Amino acid sequence: MRKSFPALIFLLLAPLAHADRITQMNQVDRCTYVAKLEVAAYYFFEQGRARQDVVLHWHGDETENEIAFVNDTVDKAYAWLQAWKESSTEMLPAQSFGDMIYQACMEGKLL
Repeated sequence: MRKSFPALIFLLLAPLAHADRITQMNQVDRCTYVAKLEVAAYYFFEQGRARQDVVLHWHGDETENEIAFVNDTVDKAYAWLQAWKESSTEMLPAQSFGDMIYQACMEGKLL
């Protein structure tokens, strides 16, 4: 499974090819990106992988802001998922989780 995460990060970052890609994104693109990152985190969380065991592979052209944004997004997803797991009898389906993240982002709400 470790081999698939670098490919996933590459696919997520590939469309973003300029200076600071995060700050240049419009709201729809940024919310889509956040949802993709958090669903990727969901996938590893569901498999029982601890956050510190999820290795992010970088291309080398990311800004500090981009790296911080991705790490912060994945960290927040893990924290939210852990809290959900502790307070619920079952996990949300991945698609429902992604939809919820996207909607909250589009509404300017934090989960």
